[in-house]
Amino acid sequence: MATQMPWAILLCKYQDDGNDPNLTTIADLYIQYPGAFDNPAAAGDNRTILELYNELFTTAGTGTYNAVAYWDVMSHSNIDVSGSRVFPCTLNMTSAEAASLYQTDLQNDPVNGGFQYQTALFQKAKAALLQQYSIDWKSFYGVAVSFQSPDQGSQGGWYDGGPGVFMDARYVRCNGMMRWGHEMGHGFGLDHSRTNGEPGGPEGPNNPDYTDPWDVMSAEVTSWFPDPNYSKTGPGLNAWNMRSRQWLDETRIFKVPVMNNFSETIDLVPLHRKDLSGYLGADLPGVGTDSHYLVEFRVKENWDSGIPAATVMIHRFEGTIGQFLGTHSYIMKGTNGQKSLGDGDVFEVGTGIYAKIEVLSIDPGNRTASVRLSYSSPTVKIDFLDLYGGTCRIGFPVEGTKSAFRYELSNTNYPHSYQVTWGVTGATPISGQDLHAESFLINTPDPSVLVTVSLTVLFDNGVSISDSYTFHSILEYEAVWTLFVCKLRHRFRPIPWWEWSPDDMQRIANNLSKEELELIQQRTELLLQNIRRLGELRQR
Repeated sequence: MATQMPWAILLCKYQDDGNDPNLTTIADLYIQYPGAFDNPAAAGDNRTILELYNELFTTAGTGTYNAVAYWDVMSHSNIDVSGSRVFPCTLNMTSAEAASLYQTDLQNDPVNGGFQYQTALFQKAKAALLQQYSIDWKSFYGVAVSFQSPDQGSQGGWYDGGPGVFMDARYVRCNGMMRWGHEMGHGFGLDHSRTNGEPGGPEGPNNPDYTDPWDVMSAEVTSWFPDPNYSKTGPGLNAWNMRSRQWLDETRIFKVPVMNNFSETIDLVPLHRKDLSGYLGADLPGVGTDSHYLVEFRVKENWDSGIPAATVMIHRFEGTIGQFLGTHSYIMKGTNGQKSLGDGDVFEVGTGIYAKIEVLSIDPGNRTASVRLSYSSPTVKIDFLDLYGGTCRIGFPVEGTKSAFRYELSNTNYPHSYQVTWGVTGATPISGQDLHAESFLINTPDPSVLVTVSLTVLFDNGVSISDSYTFHSILEYEAVWTLFVCKLRHRFRPIPWWEWSPDDMQRIANNLSKEELELIQQRTELLLQNIRRLGELRQR
């Protein structure tokens, strides 16, 4: 069920404004304020001010590109603003008093000038709502203060204790949901959309905002389209901005089932067409410090009628889901530097942990895009190299010997570049060796010392993985005995040990030194003592 989030639209005028929103038309305003309306179509608009506001913000505008329809589609029907109401209000101040207040605010705070002015007008407008309608603004999710005469600026965010938008009638008639979608988006907690890797944008070289033309949170640079009722409309929200508000229908998003090697081809339907069956997007794990990537398909229709062509796009996100402002979506570029991916285009990132998205085909007519998603998450494991060789293995490092180790990387099906670094505690590495080589040798101490061999693999995208191998060595006589018994078992299998030929045993022993034979003799005598002891216990 959709969450009810209605707005109170306070259609304000000053005490000395003689226009009646029930009678004055947009055409009248166009004449009264020459040059204020940047669309000449306003000159022939005979809707009253109140009729225009009701159409854009309430169900009175059903069938048009209005706010009710916009937020239903952009939230995947998770929120409902159809309960919004327009309240014509007269503020307890003149236009001259407002202008003086604005200039004072600019002088006192040149950096943020205008915010205190807007906050003061919010307070006066809310007071007028309570006084003139006996309605508390807190009965609504958010408040829009919008003057029927041209005023100062176009902003959205948090004002006087709640979500708010500050804009006048020019933006209702000439900017529609292109601008109101943006500023109400701020009121819902969204911030400006950006492009990955671009440090600057239309606001200057050090401001990366407003650089995603396919997302309404980039305001004037977006791909809007002409609308006869409100002049400019669209585009929609990207998938990550929708997820950040918990509006994205996650049940319709394809998600990678495993976190190692993965590759699968899927079909997408347009992100804003929840009425169509199929995946509305895809989720791929991020690489490095990136969030997960959301893949979306958009077509040139409805709210996206202004985009150049049907396209696949990828976004990441910075910030906390649900946070109010201070978070940003980032559109990711393909391998050719393009933000919009078409047939045959590719997005790939990473070398160790690796993500790749290939657009196999786009069919605008059938509203489908076929994409292949690939992901690789490597792992590393240290192995002990038994230097004795042959068919028999001791399986443990032996005191007083050189112990060798190597590593094995898994899940690296894609091109990668990396460097390994070996380390050890509890033992000393063999001097002169390369600590970045494929293998690693140490001088093995006696069994009383705990030894840990470690390895770190650093990929060129900054991702690192590691492993360690911890052990106590075994005594030399245990190693010799283990090797001798292994050779005997292989030589005489499947003959029982008590039937082994002394001559064959002698041939195996000929390969052993006098010291090794003495160690075997000691071990054998110890084994026989234990067997005799077990026999004595059984006779009791």
